[in-house]
Amino acid sequence: MPAVTDFLRLLADDTRLRILHLLTVEPLTVAELQEVLDLGQSSISGHLAKLKSAGLIHDVAEGSARRYRLREDHDPAAASVWGSVKGLTASDPHLETDRARLLKLQETRGSSWVDRVAGSLHREYAPGRTWEAIAAGLLAFARFGRCVDVGAGDGALLDLLAPRCTRLDLIDPSAAMVTAATARIAASGFTHVACHQATGEHLPLADGAADSVLFLQSLQYVADPAAALKEAIRILAPGGRLLVLTLAKHDFAEADRYGHRHRGFAPDALRRWMKGLDQLHLETLPPESRPPRFQPLVVSGVKP
Repeated sequence: MPAVTDFLRLLADDTRLRILHLLTVEPLTVAELQEVLDLGQSSISGHLAKLKSAGLIHDVAEGSARRYRLREDHDPAAASVWGSVKGLTASDPHLETDRARLLKLQETRGSSWVDRVAGSLHREYAPGRTWEAIAAGLLAFARFGRCVDVGAGDGALLDLLAPRCTRLDLIDPSAAMVTAATARIAASGFTHVACHQATGEHLPLADGAADSVLFLQSLQYVADPAAALKEAIRILAPGGRLLVLTLAKHDFAEADRYGHRHRGFAPDALRRWMKGLDQLHLETLPPESRPPRFQPLVVSGVKP
């Protein structure tokens, strides 16, 4: 496993280890690392270049300087090696000294956490300010009416969707998923939710029976996506909304392990399949942080 041995050699250097441990506390500039480690600029820059080349850190411009931070999208092998080494070296006395110097630097710097992350807040962790929590909070404003979730799986989103629906129908072709979703519904106490074993191409609902139809990363599992979207439009009432969250067209073999029938979709194909809807909107979202960096697409429209 050359990748693992390469990372082990990289982390065998005391200075690089000290840098990585400091960056787990907060992102730092070269000047700040110089002050904490009491080392020269060229030495620290050289170590940072190696860590960056290995994909363990990246840097962001901040005025005339650059601030270095740990990457969150490590290669799985690198993440595993670093996680093990970090745990084994966490109690090293040198690291305690470094952390004490960093604390002193923070005190003399006199700037609060809020001031330090201005301009890069979207990259920083703040307690409770995760994308999951923000999405759940924003859903408090959502109203789905009579909602159909196509490819709902085992009903994992039940607790998020059901309180915002007057009726919720979960659709999935897998008997195992439907069994699990039915049990989840029974345990939840929701009386306005039903689960159906069916395909997206043949929805067991009447014309105009839904106010909203959702495909939340499920379209890539459907054998005939065009037919499924046509069915979704059929069951929508006038003024009803269709929302599709899927993946942009890609060539990543990793998708095959999840049973995807399609390796994402081209925007033109999605627009063609949803032709006839008003207010058609398609947006390409940023690639995921973890390899291979799938890129989500969201497209929505309203039935005239």
